[in-house]
Amino acid sequence: MKFSRLFVAGAIALSFTATTALADYNKGYKYYDKYIKRKSHIKAPEFIEILGVQTPDELKELFKNNAKPLIEKLEKAGKKKAAKAVEKLAKKHKLKDLEDFLVGIMNGKIPAGCGWYHFLSSSKKNLRSK
Repeated sequence: MKFSRLFVAGAIALSFTATTALADYNKGYKYYDKYIKRKSHIKAPEFIEILGVQTPDELKELFKNNAKPLIEKLEKAGKKKAAKAVEKLAKKHKLKDLEDFLVGIMNGKIPAGCGWYHFLSSSKKNLRSK
């Protein structure tokens, strides 16, 4: 009897922990959609391609110093609306959530509305050009 209660309590605690761990990714998706995608019409996989990062560590480097390197890179790429959106997120102190979302995208966790098809078609173009 005690074992079953302990097991149930452990399962509830584990599910709460998993939900909390996903909260940053989900918030980051919400902020990406609201501020970046709606303003600049850039889908998340394309955003990663614009940044030219290959690993999550390279992405984290862009978020240092209140995302100044990220903003500069977007401006150099001609994506001024996206750069302004990232500046807004920096002012609202939401960069960590955005970073978690983009790391999730790099790891293959792409939400339905963020252009999985675009990611596949652009990857095929890159393969054909090599």
